[in-house]
Amino acid sequence: MAVISALPGGSNGGDDPNKNPQEVEEIQDKENQNENLQEVVEENLPPPVPRVQLPGDIMEIIIARVPRCYQPNLSLVCKAFLQLITSPQHFSTRLLYGVTEPVLYALIGEPFNITPLSLFILYRSNRPLRFSRVPTPRPMYRGCSAVTIGHKIYLIGGFVGLYEPQRTAVVIDCRFHTFENLPNMERARCYAAAGVVDGKIYVIGGRLKRDDDWVEVYDVERRVWETVPSQSPDEATLDGTFGISVVMQGRILFRNLDCCLAYDPRQGLWQSWGHESQLMRFWNSTSCVVGDLLYTVDRTFSFENPVMVYYPNDLVWRPLMGVSAYELRMLNYEWSKMANFGGKLVILGRYYVRPRDICCVVIALETRQGGQIQGKVESVSHVYRDMRNSPSIHLCQTVTV
Repeated sequence: MAVISALPGGSNGGDDPNKNPQEVEEIQDKENQNENLQEVVEENLPPPVPRVQLPGDIMEIIIARVPRCYQPNLSLVCKAFLQLITSPQHFSTRLLYGVTEPVLYALIGEPFNITPLSLFILYRSNRPLRFSRVPTPRPMYRGCSAVTIGHKIYLIGGFVGLYEPQRTAVVIDCRFHTFENLPNMERARCYAAAGVVDGKIYVIGGRLKRDDDWVEVYDVERRVWETVPSQSPDEATLDGTFGISVVMQGRILFRNLDCCLAYDPRQGLWQSWGHESQLMRFWNSTSCVVGDLLYTVDRTFSFENPVMVYYPNDLVWRPLMGVSAYELRMLNYEWSKMANFGGKLVILGRYYVRPRDICCVVIALETRQGGQIQGKVESVSHVYRDMRNSPSIHLCQTVTV
């Protein structure tokens, strides 16, 4: 076995008695040259840049332009960033500079159940889209109606227990996920039609049909509910429940099994369409309005293109070109919802083959010559899985933050 011992005098061999004086001198010359070179480099280096603290308003603008999906990580950098990102001024700056983003929320629960719903946010990060649960301080009632104004979602009415309608209303500030109870409505309602016209929230039906209290309006500025006396149309069902409602051309449109109805709050006028009307032909619960046009899915499979567009000026449905049934083959249309996602179309639905999973389809829209709308599927993402049951999407709404 060989034994290796350390040489005395260190690694430079300066004290090695076996080295001759000439070798030692050469080593010392090299060390001196290195020292001289280091001094030359240090002399030619630019002076160090002093640390400059950016003014608060400049930093505020920079942070405001960071996409919202990166802000949670950015808030972990330092306390100053956290305070800035969670301040109301931050969102005012984003609005001022036009860098706000659409954010989608959904109420999800178990089908054929009376338990409260859960609130989810569709969260975009460096990974694909996914749903994240939002903690709520109060139950999210089934049968509630939802409208959005800016960065706020208003949830109105609903029922508890065995179909007991509620008068309550709550507003969610989606900037901070804070909840505030609003004054109660004059009447308890569930599955009511609702829409925003001229900054006021109108709620229609959701209770037995009576002319004196069938319509209520909430003044957001004054924070009061008022009954709108109105002659309810004869075509409306007696129980006054509506699962579908949209706002288009300044009117609130809603439908039941037998007819479509429209209410113009500015004129106080009603209009109705029978079961054989064009509007009734395709309109179902998977629908939304984008650019004053009504979009829905064709559950009758009458066309090769599964998404239909209703042009109210022409009173006609046309297929959304560019989106094929093959691209949406994974969706179960019967358990899906649709939303306006910043001018794009979002469809949330259960998978056909995996009913415990929810997928999200994002469709970009483009207006071609002649007003024809062209669509293009941008993404299809698996966003949620229920480990116990097949989930049911009750509502989906988009806010701007």
